[in-house]
Amino acid sequence: MTGPLLTAREVADVLGVSAETVLRWVRRGDLPAIRLPGGAIRFRGDDLDEWLQARAVRAGSRDTTVVGCHGYLHGCPAAVIRDMERMER
Repeated sequence: MTGPLLTAREVADVLGVSAETVLRWVRRGDLPAIRLPGGAIRFRGDDLDEWLQARAVRAGSRDTTVVGCHGYLHGCPAAVIRDMERMER
């Protein structure tokens, strides 16, 4: 493991979404997380980097869909995209 574990608030700040959105993605299984023995949820920075990389917008890609959060997400579940679009309205 590299670096400290991140909280939902810290991940939310990085992604430009609310902490509740981050936790909703975890509940749906869309975002990898770790549940600590006391029940707190934390995130590995490396896992978050991989998750973002898997959804990165590829320049020149014909199947690219740029969505909310400044184009961070690509190829993510439709429910996540709907949440992002709703927040931008």
